[in-house]
Amino acid sequence: MRNRWLSILTVLAWGAVLAPTVVWSQISFGVGGDNVEAESSLIPFKIMLRGAINAPPRDDSLGYLRLSIAAYHATYDFDVTTAQAVDDARITAWAILQQYKNGKTNLILDGPKELLSKIGQAEPRTPLMITGFLQQRRKTLRLTKVEIIGIDDAAPQQEK
Repeated sequence: MRNRWLSILTVLAWGAVLAPTVVWSQISFGVGGDNVEAESSLIPFKIMLRGAINAPPRDDSLGYLRLSIAAYHATYDFDVTTAQAVDDARITAWAILQQYKNGKTNLILDGPKELLSKIGQAEPRTPLMITGFLQQRRKTLRLTKVEIIGIDDAAPQQEK
């Protein structure tokens, strides 16, 4: 009988010790939890940026980002006019740009060489639409699409 009570007390004691550990391990510290736009989030989310590369800020600008391509050892200023989360309308432009805006931190570009070279070879003031998956904690944008979106009004017209 005494061994039975000792066994029960041992099981209860271990249960009291392990229960908080199990619950604690289910809390997702450091990954932003469900808040994908948090600076500490490891969960990537798809964004679309519109603006002009190496252009002076415009009146309708949201600010500029400093884009970095490690493979080219190059940095580019990108004057942002639109920033949006493609699949989640609740994520604001401010949440996307907060840690990168006005050169606070470089946004590291990653992805296929042909997309990186579109940015690397773009002439100053070239208007671009850049789409990719942003991972806030690593400050990385994995490119999925880069498009030239038209002629920038601020760029001088060339004679034909």
